[in-house]
Amino acid sequence: MNDLRARKARGLNAARRRLGKVQIPVALGMTVVWMLLFKGFEPRPESLGIAVLGFLVSAVIMMVFPMPPISPGFRFWPVQCVRLFFHVLWKMAVASSQVTLQVFRPGPPVRSSVVAVQLRTDSDLMLVCTAITTSVIPGSVIVEVAQPEHTLYVHVLGAESETEVQEAKQIILTLEERIVRAVGTRENIADLEAATPAGRENA
Repeated sequence: MNDLRARKARGLNAARRRLGKVQIPVALGMTVVWMLLFKGFEPRPESLGIAVLGFLVSAVIMMVFPMPPISPGFRFWPVQCVRLFFHVLWKMAVASSQVTLQVFRPGPPVRSSVVAVQLRTDSDLMLVCTAITTSVIPGSVIVEVAQPEHTLYVHVLGAESETEVQEAKQIILTLEERIVRAVGTRENIADLEAATPAGRENA
């Protein structure tokens, strides 16, 4: 009997340790990516089920493959999170229309460019968030991430002239700013504000 109780206690302790590996902010971020991949933000009956399933899958992944703690981690700013959400939705809608017009427009094939964008914060977490969000916007694909320099190399469809390249850079920098202000720490926001007036150049 004592052995059975001891085994149950060890099992409960192991389960608690596994549950302790679940980092809620990271799981929520993975859930957002899950919903973007499966169009969970569209108003349909199964959207809530997609969100719940995405969170459960994220939690299971983190329990089976535990991640090291993220330091300093996320800090959620509710109003800025709402602004980020609608900003990304708007960019996705606009970019979808632009890509559709570019594909079906008669004439020569649409040209594109690989744009290098140096981010203004030194946080790896903000780098990853910006890269993932940029990738879900139609017409832009992350080609490479230079981690030490915090530079994203983005393949942008339809960016031919220097003006269009600069516009694409500004879109990504604006996206970075929205993300930092929505989920960044005070240090991340301070880095962003310190870099912005300095006119930090983008390669």
